[in-house]
Amino acid sequence: MIVIVIAYTVVSITTGSPIERVQFRSNVTDYLHKMYTMNWKIDSIDYDFKNDKFIANVISDSGISFLVEEDYYGQMMDNYASSVWRDELKTAVTQKVKQVTGSDAEVIVNVSSMGQDALTYHDEVPSYSMVSQKLSSEASICIKGNFSATHYLQEMLEIKQWIVEKKYDASLTFKSEKEKIYFAIPAEDLKKIKSVEDLNPYRLQNN
Repeated sequence: MIVIVIAYTVVSITTGSPIERVQFRSNVTDYLHKMYTMNWKIDSIDYDFKNDKFIANVISDSGISFLVEEDYYGQMMDNYASSVWRDELKTAVTQKVKQVTGSDAEVIVNVSSMGQDALTYHDEVPSYSMVSQKLSSEASICIKGNFSATHYLQEMLEIKQWIVEKKYDASLTFKSEKEKIYFAIPAEDLKKIKSVEDLNPYRLQNN
């Protein structure tokens, strides 16, 4: 009996209480049914040891992976909307970079994390272009690509102009694959850049 108690305690400390895990999954299921009409599945329940809480990894029927967790007050929240925006931006920017440079690129997108967007949008998440003005200060696009050794400024300018035209406002970082080229542009400065010369102040020294 003592061994069982010790084993249960060890498991609870390292992976969370099994009883609380089951209850959390049930709460997540209820929450998702309430918030969304789309089909979804709970892929896994992970335990955040540092913050002593469970996090659900969920996949929508369209293949969007997102998280569900409890906030400080015990209220459920998720990042489905921001996951949709990240997917939208990553797909579009990746295609544009390949069109401009002729090569595949690594595109990392970050859009505001956990929040109450589900209460606003539910399943009807608008295009990022519709909300970019509100979210641009919390969003970033990092492009690590195979830019031309001689025409990289023109390539970056073309990509930057396209991002502005699409209203995909976010802080924008360009890096070459060997990181010899490194530019970082704040979201609020995107529209100020009209020529390749305008890019130079945003060049960073990457030692």
